[in-house]
Amino acid sequence: MEIRQETDGERKSFIARRILEGLSEWFGIPESREAYIRESRDQLFFCAYREGEPVGFLCLKETGKDTAEIVTDMLKEL
Repeated sequence: MEIRQETDGERKSFIARRILEGLSEWFGIPESREAYIRESRDQLFFCAYREGEPVGFLCLKETGKDTAEIVTDMLKEL
């Protein structure tokens, strides 16, 4: 497995959508899922790759001057 930082907003959205849509039991509310995907574009974002395919991500959502929320999701088949 390889972990890489992603900086391109479009790529971040693509990865977040792919992972979150694979976790429908956790992200079954479309509005909430779309908000996560949209917000991921502007966050510090790292992606886990297996054989070149994204299988998980971690992003930091700034919640204050000195605080951040960690969002992390991985596909089950790992």
